[in-house]
Amino acid sequence: MRPPVPRSLSCGALALVLSGILASGCCVPRADPAPAPLSALDRLHVVAINGGGSPSQNYQSHLLHVRHLHAMLRQLAIPPERITVFASDGEDPGLDLATREARSEPDFWLLEGTRLEAALQTPTVLANSTLPGARLRPATLPELERWFAEETDGLQPGDTLLLYVTDHGTRAPRDGDQLDTAITLWGPDHKLTVRQLASLLQRLGPDVRVVTVMSQCYSGGFATLASARKDDLPDGTTCGFFSSPHDRPAYGCYPENRGRDNVGHSFHFLDALARSGDFLEAHRETLVADATPDVPLRSSDVWLRDRLTAAAAASGRALDDLVEELLHDAWRTPGAWEPEIRLLDRLGQAYGFFSPRSLAELRQQSTTLEATVEQLRSHHQAWDRAFDAARRANLDTFLSRAPSWQPRVADAALRRLSGDASRALARALLADLGQATRTDAAMHARLATLRQRTSVARDIAYRMEVRAAVFQRMRYILLGIAGRTWLARQGSPAERDAFAALLRCEAIQIPPPGVPPGAELARPQPFPRLEDDLAAASQVLPAWMGIQFAAADAERRSRARLEPGAARVLTVYPESPAAAAGLRPGDIVIGPPGAPFREPDQIREWTMLSRVDEPQLLEVLRGDDRVQISLVPKPMPVRWPALPGPPKPGSPAPSLELDEYRGVPPATLAAGRPHLLFFWATWCSICKSALPELDAFARERKAAVVAISDEPRERLDRFFASYSGVFPQVVSIDRDRRTFAAFGISGLPTFVLVDGDGTVRSTATGYTARRGLEIDGWRWSQRPP
Repeated sequence: MRPPVPRSLSCGALALVLSGILASGCCVPRADPAPAPLSALDRLHVVAINGGGSPSQNYQSHLLHVRHLHAMLRQLAIPPERITVFASDGEDPGLDLATREARSEPDFWLLEGTRLEAALQTPTVLANSTLPGARLRPATLPELERWFAEETDGLQPGDTLLLYVTDHGTRAPRDGDQLDTAITLWGPDHKLTVRQLASLLQRLGPDVRVVTVMSQCYSGGFATLASARKDDLPDGTTCGFFSSPHDRPAYGCYPENRGRDNVGHSFHFLDALARSGDFLEAHRETLVADATPDVPLRSSDVWLRDRLTAAAAASGRALDDLVEELLHDAWRTPGAWEPEIRLLDRLGQAYGFFSPRSLAELRQQSTTLEATVEQLRSHHQAWDRAFDAARRANLDTFLSRAPSWQPRVADAALRRLSGDASRALARALLADLGQATRTDAAMHARLATLRQRTSVARDIAYRMEVRAAVFQRMRYILLGIAGRTWLARQGSPAERDAFAALLRCEAIQIPPPGVPPGAELARPQPFPRLEDDLAAASQVLPAWMGIQFAAADAERRSRARLEPGAARVLTVYPESPAAAAGLRPGDIVIGPPGAPFREPDQIREWTMLSRVDEPQLLEVLRGDDRVQISLVPKPMPVRWPALPGPPKPGSPAPSLELDEYRGVPPATLAAGRPHLLFFWATWCSICKSALPELDAFARERKAAVVAISDEPRERLDRFFASYSGVFPQVVSIDRDRRTFAAFGISGLPTFVLVDGDGTVRSTATGYTARRGLEIDGWRWSQRPP
């Protein structure tokens, strides 16, 4: 998912556009080395792997990845003999690829969650893998071993082998031994572990560079190849880019992405590489654009993380404590970290977060969000269970009213069906079932409500998981800054050389091949605002009773003449609506008086759809007595994250918590005079370019400008000792970044206009001379047309 094009440039955004070299007087950062062009493309060899495992698991999206890469390479005129593709069963004409050409009938959702779903679902359509212009080799370990044996002499010192993997992956059985992380190959339980791949790579000449791009689950375990190939410190001959850490699945393992094309790490990495030809730029763009739960990494990220972990253990400290200390040291020279800061800012802007400068700031946001992910997943599962129960009840009702269908969908009859007969039966059944459901207005409305709430809850829970993944991306960026600081301060010369070699390996370029026809990514919608998702989640928040239950046993139901939906109370949660109503373990809930629960699990749906805070009568069997209780449903307990983000126009401005530097910051923003808050930094050249227009706005609109920096006093002293241009009179320091957090600042410069009543009127991040301050109703006479 590509983020929206920013309306104006922040200092960091421009820096990234210029590949890490700052414009207009900003510092030149110490960061990644200049890319090392592969100008002689005759030194580039490519191996692509898609094992697939089995036909039903060998997804079409994997082959689309390979076709995309192959088309790019052919546009670069890489000869076929230097492109090798291992895909499923190779040239075998048998069916080995799961496609999505067949679609379920529109009403098939009525059978999902019922006993007929598996028997009547649309079968997977299998096809044969083909790649025009290339010969496919079987993705098996013997074939890979054969290729490495054949090509050992063909790859010469100075050559580069690009190893691309789009596949399934498995996690190492023991978390501490990443060498058992594996790529799925073709055939049952066939795989290629890190240890096995390292052994194959050791057959290459010592001066052949290997660059991997891997998009399978747990792919970050293969980052250890950088050391495993030589069983020592990295020497720059092996590096790579990965979709996820060693302990985390990739986007394809999330059910929300099943059947979707153009999502995930591989699509975005190849798209960005096609446009820029720069592997590092492709990685940075993927970090921002990939709106899935992926956490893209590169070898140097993992190597620094492991070094910091070892250093923390050796000193008896927690990793986060060591990292915080190192980050504090790093921010003594923030201009040196401009690319990393602005990458954090771009992530914050794309996904609506405050851009962190410490693990503590990140933890304040991520801890609450991770708990919310679990809550929303639980809500989705609850709605899904209620929806399944309602669909089963609807099917049972239909079959009881249409007895001619009962023998046709009996288990024995279904087992005798062929593929074509199964589809014909499904179409006929759905025609009758769909019509009957739509005729039953109450059931149709009930199912529509549950379907809508299940869908909304699922989508929001998934987007929360994406946000949680973004925090993991930010954490790795902060770990990288801390790791480089540790290397400079405590690393050995050999470690510093090894890290520099890793960076040289990663910093490669090829001529931009351009996006192949048909491989363009659709322009996405901006990622929804967090507060909008939380508002939508509140609309589908289920009501809550506070019990655990099970179906009453058949004997008790028969003796007391109870309906199948009668539910036995197993547990009553303290301080719950059920506890307040006097429900006890062992009670059997019959249902509302005169409307007993007739369907298994109906109590769940009844509770979830009940009106909050409106008393409901329930009939309960307690021992041999029938009693009535009054229960007042409450919202299911939640604690939504109060994550800092840009305040919306029309909302009250947060209070300022600032230290004086020059002039006195306002005690309140609701003092009858408009204020323009200017968040800036001494190293931000674009901040300086906005100053003339900022001064003109203050004079013409009679607005008080407050310049707010998070830099220390001594750095401001040095800046103002040499700066003689126009600048706001009031300059304040946000020492603890509380005001930055309260206003959700994720890029510099940021301008927040607050009216005399303390209400936010506009917020804008970034600045260009043509667009100006982007304040409604304001136009500077000196702005270029």
